[in-house]
Amino acid sequence: MKARALSTAFLPLHTPRVNLLWAAVLLAALFWLSVPAQAAETSPAQQTKGDAPTRAPSRKPDVIYVPTPQAVVDKMLQMAEIKLGDVVYDLGCGDGRIVATAAKRYGVKAVGFDIDPVRVQESLATVRSNKVEHLVTIKEADIFTLDLREATVVFLYLLPSLNVRLMPQLEKLKPGSRILSHDFDMRGAKPVEVVTVTSGGSGVDENDYEGNQHTIYKWVVPWEKEPLPPDSEKKAGDGK
Repeated sequence: MKARALSTAFLPLHTPRVNLLWAAVLLAALFWLSVPAQAAETSPAQQTKGDAPTRAPSRKPDVIYVPTPQAVVDKMLQMAEIKLGDVVYDLGCGDGRIVATAAKRYGVKAVGFDIDPVRVQESLATVRSNKVEHLVTIKEADIFTLDLREATVVFLYLLPSLNVRLMPQLEKLKPGSRILSHDFDMRGAKPVEVVTVTSGGSGVDENDYEGNQHTIYKWVVPWEKEPLPPDSEKKAGDGK
């Protein structure tokens, strides 16, 4: 009010000078009023800038994450005899390299599941970098709660006891579906093929040193049952 009284005392109300003065005051007021609003709008973006926040898994993962060397991935995909129309599942997909490679190489639909949100984010990044978002889905899930019947090819890198635990779900796959496991068998199910791959030692992954040997097991549904040794229950339970 003092500013207006001063203005009217010394200047006519409708002179160009007064109009310019009031315009300047109004613009300054609008500027300072907009500053808090702009800060409030940009602060959430600043908080979420960069990597997505890490959440804890819904429960402790069953295995520690060790990536499958790409040479082993390539051999597993070859053994799976993937063809158009197949649906590939990777149970415990890690960084998503198996589903991304399958989709990119064979043009098939693939789904990766992992209980760890960090692995899910890594898988999504792998899918994006390979430009196969239209073919690959990554889901955060407990693999022991899944209905696997849509899959025609299933990849595993778990433990013998966990493979056995999955058998009731895997038995429901369509006849002719292929199951491939890196390094670990599935007691009670006779594999149709067992192959050893010797690592070339790319040095990219912690599990890929020169001379490392990796075993790949393959089953076809319905698999042939094989007798269990007397101590199989103990071995299946200790994960060794």
